[in-house]
This record gives sequence, C-alpha cells and structure tokens, in this order.
Amino acid sequence: MLKSEFRIFPSERMRTDFPWQIWAVGWLCIFKGIIWLAYEPSLSDSMRTLLGYKSMLQTVPFIIFGVGIWNLRKWAVWGALVICVLNLILILVNPQAVSSMLVKSEVVTWSVLLSIVTLLCNGPLGDVLILLSTPILLKYVKKA
Repeated sequence: MLKSEFRIFPSERMRTDFPWQIWAVGWLCIFKGIIWLAYEPSLSDSMRTLLGYKSMLQTVPFIIFGVGIWNLRKWAVWGALVICVLNLILILVNPQAVSSMLVKSEVVTWSVLLSIVTLLCNGPLGDVLILLSTPILLKYVKKA
C-alpha cells in the first residue's frame, strides 16, 4: 500500500456515489473513539476505572478503523467488528456499564437527547449498528 493511497480524509468519501453506510460507519467509529472524553459518568470508582481503561484502549484503534473504513480497507471493517463484539460482551458480563452511558440532568429533554447520543456513539446501540452494517461494508471494501 502506497502512502498516497491511504488518506485521513479521502476525497472520495464526499462524492455522491460514495456509499453512505461507509461514510456513516467511519464517522461512528471516530465518535466511538473520542466521545468518552466529553463526559464523566456517575459511577463507582471501580466501574469508572474499568470503563476508563476500556475507552483508553479502544480510542486509537477506533479512529484508525474509522479512517480505514473510509479508505475501503477490509482490515478496518474486521477490526471495528471485533471491538464492537468485545464491547457487547462487556455489557453482557457487566450490565452496569449501560448505566454509565445514561446522562442524568434536571432537564428531562436534555437527559433523553444526550443519553441517545451517548448510547449511539459510545454504547451498545452504536456497536449493534456497526455489526448490522458489516455485510454492506464488506461488499464495498477492497481486498487489502
């Protein structure tokens, strides 16, 4: 793979014929990598530490996989798939992790909206969407 073939923001992703699923999943992976920096869940110290380590370990891979998906790389699709499966297993093993993604506020509307964004970008909803889009992504990616 030549250096010029792999770009952080490939111009092809802005064309109208570029598959919107690849565009959307690339952004979702990037958001999943960095959204945890934007809020602090109200959890016990041990749970916050566990989720902090999980988030730190998957920040760089999710960003790389998001950019790789935009560049139509098969390894990026498989990498995102593996991290999403691991996230879902963590939630099955420790369901308390879902409560960390719910935003608590005195304003109900903000709580609901921010909780939806957090569940999508950092929670099981985003993981499931990436898993469901995997067949479509694999249809469009290159062999490399």
